[in-house]
Amino acid sequence: MILVRRRTFTLVELLVVVFILALLVSVLLPSLNRARESAMKIKLQSEQREMQITPAQTPVPVAHEAAVPDRPLAMVNSFDATIDLTPRLSVGTADPESIYEANIDATLTAQAPSDGKSECEILLPLPPEVISLGDLSMSINGQPTDSVALEKDRLAWHGPLPETPTHVQIKYTAVGRGLYTLQTPPGKIIQHFRIELAAHGSDVRMLELSLQPTDLTHAANRTTYVWDYKRLMFGRPISLDVLGIAPIDRLGELSWLGPMSVIAFGLVIGLISRAFGVGNFDRWMLVLVLGTFTGAYPLMYFAQQFIPLRWAIILSEGLVMAIIAARVMSIMGWRLGLAGVTLPAAVIMFLALTAAIHVDLQGILITALILGIFVLAMILATRSKVVPIIVTPTPIAG
Repeated sequence: MILVRRRTFTLVELLVVVFILALLVSVLLPSLNRARESAMKIKLQSEQREMQITPAQTPVPVAHEAAVPDRPLAMVNSFDATIDLTPRLSVGTADPESIYEANIDATLTAQAPSDGKSECEILLPLPPEVISLGDLSMSINGQPTDSVALEKDRLAWHGPLPETPTHVQIKYTAVGRGLYTLQTPPGKIIQHFRIELAAHGSDVRMLELSLQPTDLTHAANRTTYVWDYKRLMFGRPISLDVLGIAPIDRLGELSWLGPMSVIAFGLVIGLISRAFGVGNFDRWMLVLVLGTFTGAYPLMYFAQQFIPLRWAIILSEGLVMAIIAARVMSIMGWRLGLAGVTLPAAVIMFLALTAAIHVDLQGILITALILGIFVLAMILATRSKVVPIIVTPTPIAG
């Protein structure tokens, strides 16, 4: 029996494989995002054109026009609203359709117009393409009122108002589809204009030239926008798409965290295979294991189109880790395959996803990952094994 050292893969081969896969994931993820953004831009532009063209092209019956009296608009002095948007799917339709539920709680002060007419109307925020409007309650100076009507796709209260600022409060739940539009109240100068809008389970994308938010915060499964203006004289409508933004688009940091995680996992594989002398873990097995790890990111991207982002991440990572574990344990044994390759792969991907979602934790998470790899390298640096291979001499004829 002759003992020889069997080489698994060289450092150059490891670096080449890691570089190619890191380059692929760094190109693939931004390309998917750009393709989605391009499709959404076309969709939003089309819907915006429909919103501008349809009212002008849709004939309105003369009787309906006569039923809407011409009233002067009340002067709005302040406007403060809290809006919760939740994406949903329609129930019972042939094809499930994306819809949203909007819970609105608005408080404003208004007064009669300066022309001396006390009978006036207040235009209230109403999403376009409303499917239902319920849980409606409205009060004027604390007194309930039902003088609210849907007129020409708008929600309006009408009645007498004093010439001094009057407290008005309205709450309702609306279900709609398509773009969500908020009009700034009509008036000369609004002393205080504030809207706090929270999108649950999704993000929102504003159309161009929408009134810009003054604050933006991301939390677990929630994105909050705030518009807070003093003495607002003019503000364009806030037009935004609630359902068109894939939640995984918030993981934009994966464009560089993804390749970094591939590099880190490649280093771990290199350290483990060399330290424990796994002779049959060659360059092709390296490509397969690292390629499977890399494929988890686009898999998450496409899976979240059908299931919530959290489950898309859990199921995609679980499937990839199961495939890696099954393959490496058949080569290295279950202990080394599980503790030396599968567990580090899961930890590295978890750190990358956490750093992408929680940007404020990126520094400490990346530092912890680098220190972990250095500690692993120091522990395994002194290990080296020679793989015994039985070489049978070939008989020489004659």
